[in-house]
Amino acid sequence: MTSAKKEISYPDLGAVLYVKNCRAKHYIIRVAKGQVRVTLPYRGSFSQAESFLNEKREVVARQLKKAAEQELPHFNEAELRAKANALLPEKLAQLAKNHGFTYTKLTVRKSRTRWGSCSSRGLISLSLFLMILPEHLIEYVLLHELCHTVQPNHSPAFWSLLDRCVSGRAKALRQELKNYRIP
Repeated sequence: MTSAKKEISYPDLGAVLYVKNCRAKHYIIRVAKGQVRVTLPYRGSFSQAESFLNEKREVVARQLKKAAEQELPHFNEAELRAKANALLPEKLAQLAKNHGFTYTKLTVRKSRTRWGSCSSRGLISLSLFLMILPEHLIEYVLLHELCHTVQPNHSPAFWSLLDRCVSGRAKALRQELKNYRIP
């Protein structure tokens, strides 16, 4: 069985894609990449799916607004790399000096799975995509990795050390960082 699709444009929600799926048992609304997608059971009706969406319209509109606010700016990878290589080594060195940390080496990579890492030998690797973050979150990630040079785990001692470095805001900054994704 192939899936049936239908797209309807709404003034407040934009283009909404309705997709019938033979494995779906319920109506499901998803907001991803700025688009609303409604999945419905294969025997379900598009009119019931529209009614379902209308019931959840306020929630969906809020999700779309939140997604738009968190949308990352478009970037040129070569420019990001140049900016990262120019800014991150100096910034990391200054933070290490200010907080009394030492590290062996810094590399800037095109990592898409993590913002940064620190090896047991003090080798710090940072993603060039850090450059899309606000300044205070870049600093948070750098301090996070520097703290790993002393505490190579995520124990309470590590979080206590990081918390001292960021004036008691480690938990809030960590939560804020979760709003961003590496492209």
